[in-house]
Amino acid sequence: MSDEKKSVSLDMLKTRLKTAETDLVTAMRMRARASHHYRSTLSINANALAMTIVAGLERLNQQAQSTDVSELLLRWATEFQVDAVDAGLQRVLVGGAEPLRIWDHARHIFGHQIPMSFESDQREIISHCADAEGTVGVLGWMAQSGSGQWWPILNESRFHDIRIVGAWPGFLDEAPYAAILARGPVNESAGSRTLLIAHDDHHRLQKIFAEQELRVKELARARSLVLFETLVTLPEDDPRLRDARKAGLDGLRVVGSLPGTFAAASNTSQSSVN
Repeated sequence: MSDEKKSVSLDMLKTRLKTAETDLVTAMRMRARASHHYRSTLSINANALAMTIVAGLERLNQQAQSTDVSELLLRWATEFQVDAVDAGLQRVLVGGAEPLRIWDHARHIFGHQIPMSFESDQREIISHCADAEGTVGVLGWMAQSGSGQWWPILNESRFHDIRIVGAWPGFLDEAPYAAILARGPVNESAGSRTLLIAHDDHHRLQKIFAEQELRVKELARARSLVLFETLVTLPEDDPRLRDARKAGLDGLRVVGSLPGTFAAASNTSQSSVN
């Protein structure tokens, strides 16, 4: 190939590359606008940042069923960061028994542009999530926290607005390693799973919910306090929760939401009731 033809070929390829990059930026802007309107609708009567995380993980979970995961995560690294910043995310606090591993998971979720720091006191992380706008916490998943359990803190009245808004990994039924916390409330979307907390003094949790024709699985227990999930969507004002309280589950309330196809208790040996 002559130098002249080589120059023409390179110029043509540069033009194609520039056109592709322009199209990519245009597509990203269109996607950001569409996502903003979608999340604004979801966030009515809910916390916008919490709903952004919930909605983002739900879409990731759904798309992972039919899309190459590597391609999906490449898009996620850009798209989710744009959404999170637009929703008001200002900083991420990380904590847990294996800080480097959880930090790595947090970076996979939120990328490298969001300010992130490690806090050794998990209560402090939850306090900041409750008190500081735009703050999200990433802590070790409940079933893997060992003696450093943090989830019972959610039972304290000052933390009743905190929600578990996601898990990571949370797609293709992978067992989770990290929990994502943010200030609520959230709007339960159809098909999502619901995380709840209650005092189960007499170990009647399974029986009480079986009477409500609901299947539940325990995720963690600390004396009488139990964290569990239902495999169906339960809004916070669901009458079945009111009946369960009357049946003896003191302090029963919703503390989180997970994608509906996500097997949150897949790495536990807890029994379930159909």
